[in-house]
Amino acid sequence: MPSKIKVALFEDTAQTRSKILEALKSHLRRGESVIPFEAGQFSEVDDKERTYEDRLEGILAKPPYDDLTLVIADRDLSKSQDIDFRGLSVNVVAAASRKLSIPVCSYARELESQEDYDWRGRWEEGHIVISFSEGEVELARRAIIAGRGFAEIAEKLAQVDFDTKNSAAEMLAALLGKPEYADKMALYAVGDKYRLAEILGKGQQSQNQVKRLTHFLGYWLWDSLLRYPGVFVNEVAAASHLNIETDSFRQSEVKSIFDDALYSGPFADRQKPQWWRGMLDDIVSLENCVDGLELVRKNVSPTIERSHCFVDESKPAGYYCIISRLPVSLENSRGGLSWFPRGADLTRISNPKFEEYGPWLGK
Repeated sequence: MPSKIKVALFEDTAQTRSKILEALKSHLRRGESVIPFEAGQFSEVDDKERTYEDRLEGILAKPPYDDLTLVIADRDLSKSQDIDFRGLSVNVVAAASRKLSIPVCSYARELESQEDYDWRGRWEEGHIVISFSEGEVELARRAIIAGRGFAEIAEKLAQVDFDTKNSAAEMLAALLGKPEYADKMALYAVGDKYRLAEILGKGQQSQNQVKRLTHFLGYWLWDSLLRYPGVFVNEVAAASHLNIETDSFRQSEVKSIFDDALYSGPFADRQKPQWWRGMLDDIVSLENCVDGLELVRKNVSPTIERSHCFVDESKPAGYYCIISRLPVSLENSRGGLSWFPRGADLTRISNPKFEEYGPWLGK
């Protein structure tokens, strides 16, 4: 079991703070804790010459906030009417936390849904963003999954020999128990060299180094590898890739055929499962089948439907539209956008969505 987590909550509205705290505590295990940030400490700091980031860093380095696993923060702190929160913003919280290698999970009320962030957000923003649209309970559930994921990474890193790994991809693949996937994971690193440099240094494996590596690898896994289908696939992307209609794939007798490929590492979410795409392919190949559809028709029912492109149902899908979150065909979509990781070869944007959101998307 991963190490126990310790979470700090930055929320300036008393009623909302109370609801989120209650929801977070309902997910905690024995020995875990959540601490509301007392903003009065921030306004009482004597050294007004220091930047907001430095002042907050000093507070978070001391009890009761020392050794935090995760910081959870309202993205609207800068609009606070509470005088004690004056000078605080999610960017200040993120900057101070980054100096201490504490991961940050922020929540955004303005997003229509979490799915809205799935394509609008950029992981280099430096903190995980969760929508508040589904309420405090779901927000807390996702935040605790994030916290436990970072704790699990830190625990596993203690068993990794840093000096035998030449890249972030090799290190993460070893940590996940899949060293054979290092090359595929490396394709997700393109465009993020400035962050990769953070972990490539050799030297003594110190506690601080483990914290920095946990910080980096956790963000990379959550907000890049698990976000853009390629190495991993969510339920819709898995069904599309296997050429199985999504509702058919959700049937327990169909899904169970692919249980060996289910991802169970850091940030695994039982309500929103993911699979190793390569292991799905291996399961199909070992049964000498052309695709997943042939396999399930042989083992479950010959009436299982193939996948359908949501743009043109006469065509099989095979890919995943990250905006609509629906299966899409190659010819009815676009891929290879500059902000897509190169390894996310199953991630596409349907042609209708590309036309609708063109100015947002770039090339």
